[in-house]
Amino acid sequence: MAQIDLDEPTRPQLAALFGWSSRWIGELRSKGDLPADGSTLLENVEAWAQMKYGIDDDADPEALDKEQQQARLAKEQADAKAMDNAERRRELASLPDMMAAGAGVIVMIVAQLQQVGARVAKGDTKLRARIDTEIDTILTDLSMARVEEARGGGFDEGEPEDAGGD
Repeated sequence: MAQIDLDEPTRPQLAALFGWSSRWIGELRSKGDLPADGSTLLENVEAWAQMKYGIDDDADPEALDKEQQQARLAKEQADAKAMDNAERRRELASLPDMMAAGAGVIVMIVAQLQQVGARVAKGDTKLRARIDTEIDTILTDLSMARVEEARGGGFDEGEPEDAGGD
């Protein structure tokens, strides 16, 4: 390709650059789609990009047009409605509700496990002590502290843990 004049490219130079005929460049100039003779290469390329791809250098690339904004808003509203409906059908529960339910199950299991030693050992105090010790060891391993460690932190991050009991 021959050298293109950056200050004032000719119609044949632009035609070769854009892959069109020189006559087509003239027609685009007469319609105002491309700038008139005497325009810089940059002005011609910007006009070509705007015409071909809808690219506008003056437009804010982050700004959404009205149609895109309406579509985004409609999608967010539909998503919120779908989540509300799923929660009403009990297909979806909030994290606090799930944590409360899990904690309730854990409390119930711990209470039942702590009664195993008395039920199994009957009057044998040595057997009951060994069973209670093993159950306490297992419960310690399954404690909330272990769950929090596995989760990557406490449930109430930012609040210090209560060192004492209730």
